[in-house]
Amino acid sequence: MKLTKILSLLLALLMLVSMIACTPETPDTPDDEKPDVDQPGDEKPDDEKPEDKYETITIAQALELCGEVGNITTERYYIRAKIKTIVNAAYGQMIIEDETGEISVYGTYSADGEINYSAMDEKPYKGDEVLLHCILQNYNGTKEVKNARLIEFKKNDAVVDLTAYTTATIAEARAAAVGAKVKVSGVVAAITYANGMKPIGFVLVDNTQSIYVYGGDATQQVAVGNKVELAASKTYWVLGDEQGLADKFGYKGCNQLEDAYLVSNDKKTDNVFDKSWIQESTVKDMLEAPVTEDTTTIIRKVNALVSKRPGNGFTNYYFNDLDGTTGTYTYTQCNGSDFSWLDQFDGKICTVYLMILNAKSTQSGCVYRFLPVAVEDNGYTFDKNGAAEFAVKYHGLTQFLPTYSGNPALEMTTSVSSELLGFENATLSYSSDNESVVKFVPVGDKLIMNCLGAGKATVTVKGAYGGKEYSETFEISVVLNEDVDYVNVAGAIAANKGDTVTVKGIVGPSLVNKTGFYLIDETGVIAVQTDAETMATLQIGHEVILEAVRHINTKGGTNYYGQTCLNDAKVVSNAYGKHEYSTATFVSDKTLKQVYDLNPMTDYTTTVFVLKATVTVEEAQYYTNIYLTDGNGTQLRLYCSNAGQYGWLKAFAGQEVTVEVAACNWNDKNYYTGCVLAVITNEGKICNELNFSK
Repeated sequence: MKLTKILSLLLALLMLVSMIACTPETPDTPDDEKPDVDQPGDEKPDDEKPEDKYETITIAQALELCGEVGNITTERYYIRAKIKTIVNAAYGQMIIEDETGEISVYGTYSADGEINYSAMDEKPYKGDEVLLHCILQNYNGTKEVKNARLIEFKKNDAVVDLTAYTTATIAEARAAAVGAKVKVSGVVAAITYANGMKPIGFVLVDNTQSIYVYGGDATQQVAVGNKVELAASKTYWVLGDEQGLADKFGYKGCNQLEDAYLVSNDKKTDNVFDKSWIQESTVKDMLEAPVTEDTTTIIRKVNALVSKRPGNGFTNYYFNDLDGTTGTYTYTQCNGSDFSWLDQFDGKICTVYLMILNAKSTQSGCVYRFLPVAVEDNGYTFDKNGAAEFAVKYHGLTQFLPTYSGNPALEMTTSVSSELLGFENATLSYSSDNESVVKFVPVGDKLIMNCLGAGKATVTVKGAYGGKEYSETFEISVVLNEDVDYVNVAGAIAANKGDTVTVKGIVGPSLVNKTGFYLIDETGVIAVQTDAETMATLQIGHEVILEAVRHINTKGGTNYYGQTCLNDAKVVSNAYGKHEYSTATFVSDKTLKQVYDLNPMTDYTTTVFVLKATVTVEEAQYYTNIYLTDGNGTQLRLYCSNAGQYGWLKAFAGQEVTVEVAACNWNDKNYYTGCVLAVITNEGKICNELNFSK
């Protein structure tokens, strides 16, 4: 029994020891030293969450630390904020914000400072939260973050309801209504840049068509060769202050997508955009497309002469047709630096995948501007079997108008050579099926086209070269407007602003920085604005009857008179000829100083002064100006966008010459500038022919 009791006691003791060993120890620890361990159901409110392990400052504090102008901190600070926008992805310039304000970040790098923003494999974009370790400075009054090191970031995907977007091909997106939400896929074919080489848009191509995508947020996330899907809104873009002029000519604008959200990006840069749908064309045909047609942002395949033309502080790149002259320039917001990659093609005829990006709308019309998407130098050689066709299309047909209102006595081109294309003396001949209306008459070694009476005639232009022939026919109408009522130039000047007037006069020298000319007769002089198409039909000395709107070009809100002119001029009748314009109303008793001192509250813009002055040209890195000076400190600036518009007058730089100069005030200034109509030399008069076809 004793043994049994002893064993029972031992067993009980062992069980007690075991229980004690399994019971967790509860140390005697103060509450404020207890481990910070959250138990299920014990979530803490936001204001009790663990503090940021980095000692961060707010943007308001950062702005304060930037200090006075010229200050730069020696210490780095941590800032946690959200990206409001990426200003320039090339070097990570951005705007960040928090609940206390916003600040500009000038330059973003990796955490170790070795890799700049553009080279980062993974990087934040608009809407993402970032932690930056940075210097603060006040640079010329701008408080900003400098040399920011990206410690970490958190992606905050934009909230986009993709169900609100309709999946479409690019061709369908192009045809969609303004404001339509579309989801499209394609390959990034080219990127465009804003001032400072900031990515601002890209060309997207699928197997149906191409379109331009505008917006820096999406553009900063793509590269040429990426295959992407995006959700965006369809729109047409016209520069704000050109909208009225665009409407006037029926130009809808650049067909594009905006507010794009990048749904996906394969990040590959070797995807080739689909070219199977792209039509072959010519630069000439592209430029002749009416602005009323929806031709912008569609890629065409052309053979074109690439031409680099440096200017003062900028470079223009032209794409011309095989005649070497028909063409226009690329659209740049970076003074041409975004197209420096074209330098390797300068002076060469290349295969170019080219699009009309947009059109500049002016008082005289809409001028297309190109965007080259891709250029290939394939060692182009012109097939001389096409010389006859080339001569007809580029030199024969371009001489004619569809309608004549008088006899132009037009000298015809009969032989065409092209050093660029490598052929000489392709011949051109002409015939008319109704010689009582249109007749081609040999005069010495020239061939003259005469319009002899009212009616219609079918004209044939035939080219020949190397045994090959090519011909085209077209119809010419001759309409003689002999009973038109009109006023003289003085009558047009006296008309009320807004009146439509019909006026007769002689086409005088060109306006500058405006599309038009001076209309002159023995009663007065008035500036005439018209469109490029009309200008192409006119030459100095033509006797014309015009219909136009009497206008005063002024911005309003000032006491200055502005510019008297005729706007939207159309030719009612052109009797042609080579008439000398009258100088009966020109003023020849004023000095340059007196013209300079003219009161801008009085209208002198219908007055031409004949005086002596010295031509002075000012050329700087980014601008040029041209003046008339008198040697006594008087300096009358000539109205122009740059001195290049007075190329013919620059030949007289530094010389005292006799000039015909009109006072002008197109921009409603408190002073007059000048427009030189002609320089009078011992050999005769040299006129300003800037806007006239040569």
